[in-house]
Formats: sequence, structure tokens, C-alpha cells
Amino acid sequence: MTTFITKLAGLGLAATVLLASCEKDEEKVTMEPATASALTASTASVVLLQADAAKNAITYTWAPTTYGYQAAVSYTLQFDKKGGTFAAPIEIEAGSSTTKVITTSELNNVLLKLGMAAGNAGQVDVRVKSSVSSVVAPTYSGASTITATPYSEFILYPQIYVPGSHQGWAPDKAPFLASEKSDDKYEGYINFADASTKFKFTPAPNWDNDFGDDGTGSGLKAKGADIEVVGAGYYRFNVDLKNLKYSYTKTAWAIIGSATPGDWNTETPMTYDVTKGVWTVTTTLKAGAELKFRANNAWDIDMGDKLPADGKPDYKGDNIASPGAGTYTITLDLSKGEGNYAYTINK
Repeated sequence: MTTFITKLAGLGLAATVLLASCEKDEEKVTMEPATASALTASTASVVLLQADAAKNAITYTWAPTTYGYQAAVSYTLQFDKKGGTFAAPIEIEAGSSTTKVITTSELNNVLLKLGMAAGNAGQVDVRVKSSVSSVVAPTYSGASTITATPYSEFILYPQIYVPGSHQGWAPDKAPFLASEKSDDKYEGYINFADASTKFKFTPAPNWDNDFGDDGTGSGLKAKGADIEVVGAGYYRFNVDLKNLKYSYTKTAWAIIGSATPGDWNTETPMTYDVTKGVWTVTTTLKAGAELKFRANNAWDIDMGDKLPADGKPDYKGDNIASPGAGTYTITLDLSKGEGNYAYTINK
């Protein structure tokens, strides 16, 4: 009996020690309220240039977020327009580091995704998100504000030039068409201000190998006749140098969709800005809705944005999501040739 009681006592003591040990282990992983990071930027203002795309634009540093134990913390920089709520921020991962160098190209992509207009300065709020686990709510630093000017990223595709009476017959200063697929098929938009415009196509910014009309009104030949367009307006050009064909269509642009005042039934016209070479409209948009760009009050020529949206419109692309209810200035830029078309929606 004594042995039995002794054994029971031993088991009780062991259980007590085990329980105490568990309680101590549990205390070791008890998380204290996190101490949020303090975010610092290397500069408060930056003007971005495409020529500096690979260079460093800004460096962010922050103090480590502490949780009262040795936690594996991962950090993410979040960007939103000044005054935004970070409801749908643009993010850049920083891993476990407490510093992040952002290149000009990276920052420019962030700004364009936020809908900032190229060439215009705007303010952006930036904060750092600290995460330790998917089951633990992240913590956030206070917001740091920078003033930044993005650029419209230009990709150099093969080009042909369109010199003519609209610009003094100077091929070295002429507007151009571009071939995004490098397949000898070129496209672009040119505004003609005069009632009648004559021009030719040149593969280089000189007169060494120009192409004009072959007498059919749609065919090309070397050193052919001047091509004439009757009527002022904004024209879409398509040129096929392999098969020596060309065509053009006069266009007037608008927006349409469930986000716009006219829904999908009535389009909202845009106005062409001769100085900037872009189409614009300032109008109200609805939340949780969509829109597209289209020409000539018809669906023959329309543009959306293939997902994931990147601010570069595509023919027959996906509907563009409204950024929310409010009044916006919407800009469509088709001035830089195929492959470099762009749009912005700014509140």
C-alpha cells in the first residue's frame, strides 16, 4: 500500500511539474502589443525620368517592429494617393529587411498604377506593414508623404514617319506610326488641322526611301504620289509595308459603360486637346461599375484594358473598373504610336 501511495504521489508531482513547465512555455510565446515601425524616406520630392529607370529613386528605412519575443517579421511598403485610406494599396515587398531601395522604374510603375498623370506632380502616402503570421493582424506605421512626378514609359518599337503639309514636309520632325510586333505593320494616330492634308510615309526620318500612293487610293509604291486626306480631324492610320497597303479612319473618342452617366446606352464624349495631343473628359463615375473607350459612337473601334490592368488600353480589351464614386478627369493618349497608348483616371 505504501508503495502504491508513493507512486501516486510521484505521479502527482510529475504532473505538477509538467503543468508548471507548460505554463512557463506558454508564457514564453505570449505576444506583447506590437511597437509599430517609424518610416523615413531619403527624399520628400522626386521627378522621375525614363533615362534613369535603372537608378535608385528613393530609399525607405524603418525601425524593427517588436512583439516582445524573437518574431520573424516580414515588411511590405504600401502606397496610396495622398489622403487615401489604403483600402487597395499598391505594395512592394521588403522581406525581413528594415530598409528598401526603390528604383525609378519601380516607383514609376507604382505611381501609374495609382492613376497619377505622367508629367504632373502628385502626392503619395507611404506606410510599412509588419506581419508575423496569417492568424495575427498586421501592424502599420504612420504614413510618410512624398511628392513625385511620374513619366509615361515609352517603348521604342520600329517606326515609320508621316511627313506632309501638316508639319512642313520635314521627315525629321514628323509624327510617326509604330509596329508593336515588329512585323512591318504600323499603326498610330495623327491630328490633321487643315481641310485638306497631303503626306507620305518614310521608313527613316529622311527622304531616301519614301512611299506614296500607287494610284489605287489604298496601295503604296516607292516614290509614289502624295496621299491626300480631305477633312480636318483625328485619324487612325494602318500601314502594311510588306504588302504595300494603307488605310485611315477619322475618329472622335468617348467613354461608355455602367460607370458613366449614360451607362452602356449613351456615351460621354471626350474633347481633343490640340496642345497636349490627348483626349480628355471630366465627369462623374459610379462605384462598382465599369467603362471603356470607343470611337465614332460605335463598337467598331473600342479599347479596354486586358487584365491585369496596366494603364495601357487594348483594342477589345477587358472593361476598365471604376476607381469609385466621384468626379474624375479621364485622359486617353494615343499620340505615341502602337504599343505606347496610355490612359489615366484621376479624381
